[in-house]
Amino acid sequence: MRLFVALPLPAAVQEHLDLAVSALTDGAPDAPDGPGGRGGPRPVRWVPEEQRHITLAFFGEVPDGAAPGIQAALAVALGAFGPLRLRLRGAGVFSRRTLWVGVQEDQYGAEPGEIGPDGARTDRLLTLMARCEDVGEDFTRMERRDRHRAHVTLARLSARRPELDELAGRAHALSVYEGPPWRATHAELVSSRPGAGRSGGPLYEVVGTIPLGA
Repeated sequence: MRLFVALPLPAAVQEHLDLAVSALTDGAPDAPDGPGGRGGPRPVRWVPEEQRHITLAFFGEVPDGAAPGIQAALAVALGAFGPLRLRLRGAGVFSRRTLWVGVQEDQYGAEPGEIGPDGARTDRLLTLMARCEDVGEDFTRMERRDRHRAHVTLARLSARRPELDELAGRAHALSVYEGPPWRATHAELVSSRPGAGRSGGPLYEVVGTIPLGA
């Protein structure tokens, strides 16, 4: 079983983001509901709305029966953390293949982060991601990432069209995007089945819900 833990996006946040995404895809052959595939493979594969999320930690393959223990450990780690006030802002591209929109703590009403070793305040969202990775290291062979950038993946460039740089213009158009703020009160432990979802994509199923704070 492949597992990851993520923050879900509220419906209002999804709807606002959809308006921005539709401006990039309306009438285009690679649009989520467009005619892509009739003249060959789509150069850009858009992530369906129901699959958008903020990954906190990807655990990969875990032993059978490990999910309850992972959820219990996450409940302890995240239960003492407290809700986050977030918003989607800005965009970029990873390795010229993955289009993403950024996630930031909302500057209005955000609680202060922890004090780091250098005496500076840490980003609470990054701290949350690190705590989730701590749990993963106890149960899996996951490798801790050196750097974090909280994001929501929007689209990926098809591996069959490596010569195309299709995403830079879209990232530029979304660079000024700013979504509505929301209060993240829980995370979800999610299983992923590659190739079992729509159009050959992954199928995600929520295994458990973990509150942020008591």
